[in-house]
Amino acid sequence: MSKKSVKPDYKKPETITVSADNDSVSCDGGGGALGHPLVYYTLKGLSSVECGYCDRVFVKKPAK
Repeated sequence: MSKKSVKPDYKKPETITVSADNDSVSCDGGGGALGHPLVYYTLKGLSSVECGYCDRVFVKKPAK
């Protein structure tokens, strides 16, 4: 019986959940030198933002 290896879905962007009290996030793409320039996004009045470089999605947790 052969094992099937599960391949990551590279087409689906990474989703990162941030706390409800965060109004801004930063993204460098991860991966050190293989990332992208550090960019900042504001979440003020928004529930989520998407990085323009790597398509990561930052989602704000609902306030309790």
